[in-house]
Parts: sequence; C-alpha cells; structure tokens
Amino acid sequence: MKIKEFKIYGFGKWKDFSASLSGDQLSLVTGKNEAGKSTLYHFILFMLFGLPPKQREFYLPKNGGPLGGQLCLETHDYGRVIIERIHDRDNGRALCRLESGHEFGEEWLQQLLDGMERKGYETTYGFNADDLLRLQHLSGNELGEVLLNIGLTGSDQIYQAEKWLQKQLDSKFKPKGKKPEINAQMEIVEQLEQKKKKLESEEGEYFRLQEDKQTKVEQIEELEKAWTAKTNEIYAIEQLLKTRPLLVEYYQMIGKEKEQQMVKFPEAGVERYYQLKEKMLPLQSEEQLLQSNLKELYQAADELKEVKNQEVLNEGKWLHDVQRNEYEKASFEYDRLQQQFEKIKEQLKQELTYIDAPLEEHELEEYPLPFYIEETWRDLKNEKEELDREQTFYKEQETDIEREFNKIEKRKHTIEEKRISENQRRELEEKLQNTYESAVTADEGNTSRLKKRRLYAISAAIGTFVVGSLFQTITSSLEVFIVMLIIGLFFVFYSYNIHKKIESYPLAADQLAIPSHEMEEARWQLQQDDKQMTEWNHLHEQWKQLNQEEIRLQEKKRLLFQRQTRLEAAMREQKNLYPFLTSLKVQHWEKLYHLLVHAKDKKLELLRMEKESQSFKKTMKQIEDDLRTFFSDRKWEFNEDNMKANWQHLQDWVYEQERVDVRINELEKKIRTVQHQLKENTTRLYAYYDEKESLFKEAEVNSEEAFYDRAKQKEVQQERQAKILDLEGQLKGMLSEKEQRDFQVWEAVPEESELLSRLNTVKLRKEGLEEERKQTQQSLADTKSEISRLENSDERSSITHRLQAEKEKLQRKAREWTIYQLALKSLEKTKQTYKDKYLPQVINKAINYIIKLTEGKYVDIYIHAEDEKVRITDREGIIYLPEELSRGTRDQLYVAFRFALGETMADKSSMPFLIDDAFVHFDSTRLRIMTEIIEELASRHQVVLFTWKGELDVWFQSPDVLHL
Repeated sequence: MKIKEFKIYGFGKWKDFSASLSGDQLSLVTGKNEAGKSTLYHFILFMLFGLPPKQREFYLPKNGGPLGGQLCLETHDYGRVIIERIHDRDNGRALCRLESGHEFGEEWLQQLLDGMERKGYETTYGFNADDLLRLQHLSGNELGEVLLNIGLTGSDQIYQAEKWLQKQLDSKFKPKGKKPEINAQMEIVEQLEQKKKKLESEEGEYFRLQEDKQTKVEQIEELEKAWTAKTNEIYAIEQLLKTRPLLVEYYQMIGKEKEQQMVKFPEAGVERYYQLKEKMLPLQSEEQLLQSNLKELYQAADELKEVKNQEVLNEGKWLHDVQRNEYEKASFEYDRLQQQFEKIKEQLKQELTYIDAPLEEHELEEYPLPFYIEETWRDLKNEKEELDREQTFYKEQETDIEREFNKIEKRKHTIEEKRISENQRRELEEKLQNTYESAVTADEGNTSRLKKRRLYAISAAIGTFVVGSLFQTITSSLEVFIVMLIIGLFFVFYSYNIHKKIESYPLAADQLAIPSHEMEEARWQLQQDDKQMTEWNHLHEQWKQLNQEEIRLQEKKRLLFQRQTRLEAAMREQKNLYPFLTSLKVQHWEKLYHLLVHAKDKKLELLRMEKESQSFKKTMKQIEDDLRTFFSDRKWEFNEDNMKANWQHLQDWVYEQERVDVRINELEKKIRTVQHQLKENTTRLYAYYDEKESLFKEAEVNSEEAFYDRAKQKEVQQERQAKILDLEGQLKGMLSEKEQRDFQVWEAVPEESELLSRLNTVKLRKEGLEEERKQTQQSLADTKSEISRLENSDERSSITHRLQAEKEKLQRKAREWTIYQLALKSLEKTKQTYKDKYLPQVINKAINYIIKLTEGKYVDIYIHAEDEKVRITDREGIIYLPEELSRGTRDQLYVAFRFALGETMADKSSMPFLIDDAFVHFDSTRLRIMTEIIEELASRHQVVLFTWKGELDVWFQSPDVLHL
C-alpha cells in the first residue's frame, strides 16, 4: 500500500491544500517550525484511522469550513483507492471509492488495513523525536527491558503494562510484607482465629467434632461421586446392550459394501432418461408431419413454374435490380470524381506556386522520393549547422590563443628588461661570498676567547663549592658556607651568559669586507632576479602549453575542413539528383521534402481519379449496351437520350411478370419455412441423441435394457450406503462420545456375555455404596447436632460471624490478586509467543542496522538467556548492557529496533513509514548514515520523512521533496 496524493478540505492550519507523494522514492516533507508538518502527519493518520469527536474538534479550521479531506492510496488488490472523511458526515466515518466506481465504508477500510489500529500503526510504521527523548528518563535496569519490548511491538507498552501489573500485585500482597492489603487482612483473620480458638480451648470436644464432621462430609462426597459413577456406568452398559443389534447389523452392512465394487451410474440417471424420452417423442412426430407438408409444397411450386418463362424474367430482373443500380452508382461516382479532380488539380497548382522552385507538375513523377531521402537531407542540414558552429568556435579559440601568446610575450619581454646581466649577478655573488668568509674567520677567534672565559668561570664555581664544603665541615660555620655558595652561584651565572653570547654572537660591522647597506642591496638584487627568473620560467611553460593547444586546434581545423569537403560533395550529389535543390539553401531541404511528398501524393491522387473515372465510364457504356440488346430482342424502342425512360419501361415489364411469380414466391417462402423448421427439429433431436449416448457412456452400457439393469444395481448400492449412514447416525445418537471411546464400538462388536457380567458386578457395587452413604449421613447428622449445641455461646457466635466476614473479604482480595497475577502471566506468555515468532527476525535486521549506524563499532545483538535482557557486542567482543552505552548509541539501538520491527511487519502487511523529525538531534556523521538507511528502506517500502531541515534533501540521491 502506498500514499499517492492527498487533498485537505480543512485540518488545523491547512485549508484547500493538496499535494502528491512519490511511491517509488523517498518523499521528503520539509518546512520550518510551525509550518504544519506535524499537522500533516496527523491528517494522514486521521484519514487512515479516524479520530473521536472530541479530538476532531481540536483540528477544526480556525477560519471556518469543513474538517476533512481525501487520501489516495495505491493498493495491490484494488488499484487506486480514494478515502474521504468529513467531520460532520456520518460521524467522521470513511467513504472509500474504487476505480470501478464501487463505494465502501469504514469496515471495508479496516479490512484493507488488516485490522490495524492507529496505535499499532504508529508504534510499527511511524515514530518521532519524542520517542528518543523518553529513553533518557529510564533507569539502567529499565532500559534493556524497554528495548526488548520495542523489538516486539515498536513501543514500551508491554514494559509499562508489566510494571503497572507488578505494582498492583505488590500493593495487594507480599510474602514478607505487612502493609499490602492481603497481608493486613490475613493479620485480621489470624487475630480472629486466635480469639475464636481461645474461646474454644475449653471445649476440646468441639474440635474433634468439627474434624469428624469434615471427615464425614468428605466421605459422603466421595460416596456420592462413586455412586454417580456406577450409575452412569450401569446406564452406559444398558444403553450398549440396547444398541448391540444395531452394531451387529452395521458391521454386516459394512462387510457387504466392501465385498461389492462401486457401481458407476449417472446422478438421477433414470429420471433424466425418462425426461429425455418425453422430449424426443413429440419431436419425432413433428418431423414426420413436416416432411409430408414439404412434399406437397414442392408439387404445387413445380406446377406454377411450368406456365412461366423464368429465364427471360431473370434476365429482366437482373438488368433492373442489379445493372440499373450499378449504372446509377457509376454515373454518380463519375460526376463526383470529375468535381474532385478539378478541385485537387487547383490545389496542386497553388502548392507548386508556394514551393517557388523550378519544378513543373509533370516533373513530380520524374523525381522519386524514397523514404531515406528525408533523413539524408536532415543529416546534411544538421551537419551543415554543426560545422558552422564548430568553425565559429575554432575561430574564437584561435583568437583567444593569439591574445594569450601576445600577453605572455609582452610579460616575458618586460621581465627580461628588468633582470640583471649574468656578469652583474656573478660579481654580486662573489662579493657576498668573500664578505661571509672573512666574517666567519673573525667570528671564530671571538668564539674561542669566550669559550676560554666560560671554562674559567665554571672551574672557579666548582672550586668555590668544594672549598666552601670543606671549610663548613671543618669549622661547622654556616655563614661562611653561605658566602661561598653565593660566590659559586655568581660564577655559574657568568658562565651561562658567556654561553648565550657564543650562540648569538653577531657579525660586527668592522669584520665585513663591504658596508652592510651595500651587502643588503646586493642580496636584494639577487632575490629580485631569482623571483623574475622563476616568473619567466612559469610564463615559458604557459607558452609551451598554448603552443600545444594551437597545434591541437590546427588539427581540429584540418579535420573540420575534411568534413566540409565531404559535406559539399554530398550536397552536390543531391543537387545532381534533384536539380531544383540548387536554388534553395540546405537548411530548407527537409521542409521542401514534406511539401514535395504532399504535392506528389496529390499528383498520384489525380492519376488515380482519372483512371477510376474511365472505369466508371466504361461500366456505364457496357450496361447501356446490355439494355439496348434486351430491348432489341423484345422489339422495344430504345431511347438513346433518355435512360430514365428506358429503365421505367423495363420496371413496368418486370412488375407484370412478377404478378405471375407472386404465388411461386409464396410457395417457395413456405418451403423455406418448413425446411427451416425441419432443420431445427432435427438439430434438437440430435442434441437429445447426444445426451442419451452420454448417459449410456457414463453408465458403461450400450442398450436401454442394460441401462435399467445398471440403475437397479446402483439403487441397491445407494440403499445399502444410506442404511449404513442411518445406522451410524442412530449409534452416535444413542451412545455418547465417551461411551463410543470406552467400549471401542467402531473397532468391534462387544460380546453380550461380557457386558451382562460387568452390569451385574456394577449393580452390586452400587447397592453397597447406597447403604454406606445412608449410615454416614446419619452419623453426620448426629455430629452436627452436637456441634450446634456447643456453638450456642453468643460471643463465640459473634466472633465466628465476624471471622467468616473477614475471610470472605480476604477471599475477595485474593481473587483480585489472582486476576492481576493471571493477567501478568498471560502478558508474559504473549510476550514469549512474540519472542519465538518475530524476535529472531527483528534482531537479525536490527544487527544489520546497528552495524551501519555505528560504522561497524558494534556487530551483534542478542537476548541473554537468564535475565532476558538485551546485550550488545562490539567488534572486539566486549559485551555491554544498554545502560552502559552512550546516549547517542542508545538512540541508534532504539532506531535499529524500530526499523527492524517495521520492516519485519511490512513483509506481512506493507504500509507506508511516517517519520516526524526523529533524527533532529543526530550529528552530521550519524545523520549521513541514517539518510543512507532511510533511502535503502525507501527502495522497498514507501517512506515519508517530515523534517524542519530544509537542506536535508542534499543528503539523499533523488528525493521527492515537498516544501511547506
């Protein structure tokens, strides 16, 4: 099922709005917030499933007008189906129209949707961002169970129901609790029991009597059950003894039926044969009567034909009836063709004038126009136009290349003028080299002196530290040690500064061979020359590329010239074949072809009409000659100038002759009628003969006598079968199914002696049970009397009454607890059934989705056998609970389950997927993967995605986008 289009009369903010959706690709409905996407989402659900009156009022149009619309579906079984709902029509019920014009109501729509309700549809085929947000409010222990339930139904309804039922059970009863209702009530009952036992502690006899009473009651119940069982057994045996003669007869009939083979005979064959004979007798009598009448009519017709010259009359009638019509028709057609001939000839003359080519009317026949000429002229025109375009393009390219050459040459010349000569460059490089060499020599001397100073400073620092340490050890004077330490640190700092000077010692101005500004000027001139040289080389590379492009362009122009040469040769060939083309440009040849074909068709039409006119004229001449000969044979006067008078004279003569022939015609008409009746009668008889042969063939006989014998055999067999069925029905009516099963009556006939022996034994046992029951009942009455005497105490009676009331209250609460317990067990059983049937399919599909969504980070999903909770495994084999995953991964796991369930259900009932901004919180990477999954799903099922992201369409290959 796919949604093709919809039309909204009024629904929320929408009014008089319609649009189409693609069923073969993803449908993307985009719009900013408050654009009406969710309203459109709810409109589609309203059209499919309806809404209660109160909820419909929420979507009443603000500006007035009807609430409702139309939804067009494409279905496999019914083609296009249009669903229409209007708020104030039939209480918002659906009206469904098919392409055939048939109309159906809400019940038919429910059948079309496979009985699916709105809630089930939303949980299976549609979801939104709110579904993901609800996951964040669940605890760790709840999340795995919710995901499992989503895999079953698409929502957390099962989890919520189980949670509510468990809460009700805990509020009713806990094995070790005190606050639940049943626990509190049990305490009350127990307290009353203790009070009652305390009152009865002095009457030990009372308990013994109660136990005795209960024992006797149970004995009486057991005796009554045993007595009832024996009574039923006696009845069954007696009933079987009554039916035994029927069983014997039944098995005898079965034996005879097995001995005889099945007789083949048509259904109701005898009655059908009698009916067939009754139909054939009047037809046979009528056949004899018709043959007698036909003979008399032939004799009367022969007598009339002897007094008449039929040959001359036939010739006259032929001339009047046939030739006259031919003559008038030929005369009419001849006049009509003459008028059309002149009209078409004038049109041809005008068309040749419009063509304005050196071509005469008679030349149209000389030049053939085969079917391929049009394509040839069209190809020449196209080739000419293409060559003109390419020639223009190549000229533009040639101009561009020449302009680029000039720019490059001009720039190269400018660079060459700015560059220094090779001698100047060599002098600058030698001057800089000599300057650096002298500066380095002086710098090495300075560096050597600084390194010696640094070595002296370090040695002094070490000596100071050593002397200070020894002096402090000998004299234990801390002040002297601190002074020596400060001196040592000074020498360390001094050596560090000397090291920095060595690393960053600059070249002194007095150490350079030339002044520093001349050195910088030389260095700058060399750098500028290097830059210009680099630019010149780059320009030279561009010049070489342009040169290659110019070579390629010249090659293209050479090929273009060859094509032009071939084109001109082909055009000359056509002009030689059709000289009138010389005066026209090749661009007009194709149009000229159609004009010539049309003119040539008119010329051919003129020739055909001229030939046809001559044929009609010849026909008229031949008929005139035949009529003149007939008149000459009769010695009648023939009027050459008035053919109408000649035809009238012939008509009068034929009429006179036909008056003699009227009686003959009437007789021949009667003969034909009788022949037709005789033929129909024979046809009907043949049909009955065929039916008779069919009956005989089905009965496998060849004569009527054998047919009746076979009918008797079939009747005997049917009576026996009916008797068997009747006996079987009587036995089933007289014996219950249990009796039939216990005594195995359909396997063999029970022996009468065994039944009688068993009957006597059961009767004796029944009598013993009756006597034992009477004695036990008398003893029970005595015990009850004694108990009644002991229970006359008012306090004990009050406690007993209250105890009974509290027990009944406890029973009511226990029944309520049992109902909730049964509901929970039923829900768990239903859940297990769904697990066994659908969950493996859903998990397999969910695994594929989670692999794609996480880009292979998680590779498996399974249900743990002990706690039946969802587990997910990563590529390294580590197993996680859902609550151990990040929020994004939990969302991906939820989406995987929802898509897997929807696709699994779609295999059984394919319906559109509706997704309302379900992925607005996804980052770009997850959104890209999600779009790929949705697009893959859309290739198999219709998907309608509602989103506020207007740029989302670029993420898909070719979506059908509806901008709101």
